[in-house]
Amino acid sequence: MALRAIAHRFRDHDWFTVGIEVLIVFVGVYFGLQFSNWNQDRQDTARGVEYLQRIHGELQKESTLLDNMVGFGTRVGGYGAGAIGYAETGTLYQGSAWKTLLAYYQASQIAPYRQPSTTFDELRSSGELQLIRNAGLRNRISEHYDQGSASHALEVLGVVPAYREHVRGMTPWPIQHYIWTRCYRMDDGVTQQLLDCPSPVSESEALAVIDAYRKDPTLTGQLRFWLATQSTGLMIMRAIKSDSESIGRDVQTELGKH
Repeated sequence: MALRAIAHRFRDHDWFTVGIEVLIVFVGVYFGLQFSNWNQDRQDTARGVEYLQRIHGELQKESTLLDNMVGFGTRVGGYGAGAIGYAETGTLYQGSAWKTLLAYYQASQIAPYRQPSTTFDELRSSGELQLIRNAGLRNRISEHYDQGSASHALEVLGVVPAYREHVRGMTPWPIQHYIWTRCYRMDDGVTQQLLDCPSPVSESEALAVIDAYRKDPTLTGQLRFWLATQSTGLMIMRAIKSDSESIGRDVQTELGKH
């Protein structure tokens, strides 16, 4: 209708009215575009906030996961220290052949690291990282998931040690079956628990097994290497946890601005 009216003014040579009506059209288009841009910006901001909320939740989940993993890794390392003590000095772990056998076996346990990163992966694959408007925070999040210590954890903790296969190949199956049913538990399908448990065999039977362990220099060497790897893994996990919690606090501060 506006264009038809302008055409009519042209035929009547009503230039003043033409100018007014053209100005009205341009002003309407301008404000329409401004409103559209404002609305899109508002939607993008809301989506960015939603993503930050999800990332904050995953960082909290990561921190809890790492707490559990550090606790588990520390327990495994403790068993490993007991086993290597017997291998190197002949000292029974906690004065018991059975507990020394159990230490050898539990020292082979692993807990691969799986970093919760669904939201970041979604942002990156969709090309929408810019929805996190704070550039400094965006870079910190990207480094945490892409280039931070988490990538090293996958390399260190993702290795299945040769010691694990070796010690299990030397351990009689009835004892292994007993350990899995009485000395180990997994909660919620994720959290592993290493349990104290009474011996299913006599001390002399347990001593025969651990003497075979001790006489195998390859097994002892593999145990040393695995303990060193575990120690490195614990340091890495603590570093990831510290970084995760620091970023989580910054994300919380950013969310407080909206």
